[in-house]
Amino acid sequence: MNSNNNNSQPIFIIGAARSGTSVITSALKNGARIEGFNEGHFLTLFHIILNGIDRYFESRHQLIDDKRHMIANINKTEFEEIIINDIRKVADSLHKEKLWVDKTPDPKMIKCVPHLIRAWPNAKFIFAKRRGIENLASRVKKFPHVSFDRHCLIWKDCMESWLKVKDLVKDCAIEIEQREISLNPQEISAKLGEFLSLEQNKINRISKIFSTERPQNTGGKEQELSISLSETGWTNTEIESFKNHCSDINRKYGYSESASYYL
Repeated sequence: MNSNNNNSQPIFIIGAARSGTSVITSALKNGARIEGFNEGHFLTLFHIILNGIDRYFESRHQLIDDKRHMIANINKTEFEEIIINDIRKVADSLHKEKLWVDKTPDPKMIKCVPHLIRAWPNAKFIFAKRRGIENLASRVKKFPHVSFDRHCLIWKDCMESWLKVKDLVKDCAIEIEQREISLNPQEISAKLGEFLSLEQNKINRISKIFSTERPQNTGGKEQELSISLSETGWTNTEIESFKNHCSDINRKYGYSESASYYL
């Protein structure tokens, strides 16, 4: 953990795009009156820079024990702390309050979780999730220029990455199912309110936003029964691609490939 005196308490909304991240962000910004940008996409630099440092030091491992080389006199952990502190200061400087929200629906942001908790020990995490079939159907509609295979890999990467880091933040994280926002807005609002210790009037406003804005879903209002994999209208090649890339992780989250949504 970072040893600075930072008191910021960011709320990181992470998950695959088209999984409810937008409506959760809107609810916290407009309902709970928590400041933040519509999208973040800055803090993924943690993943790029710190992983690059790891790779670079590893590639020079044969020089580390020879103090005649400058790199041998660099404490990698202390150097990382400098980078983390500098990025944190930039992000904090863009927010007036200590409580702020960041939405970056990207697999790299999920992989940043270990770095984010080093920078902000008081941070909280909201993981927005959605069954692979609905997520892919929505992604294909929203981003038709991206290949179906690529859509599958991005969703899989997000969902697998969360399973790898969730235990690191189990006491300061919550999972929100996109489908449940539509079907049970009051229940999810109360769950969010308890997690963030929000006043009742803010919870009520969040509930209203969940009830009126709705997550950006495919095919209108969520129904109790969802489409099965065979009813998606995808080609046989696309269905095979989904099965190859997504079926295993889909099951790990308790999702079915039938019209019942959950296993």
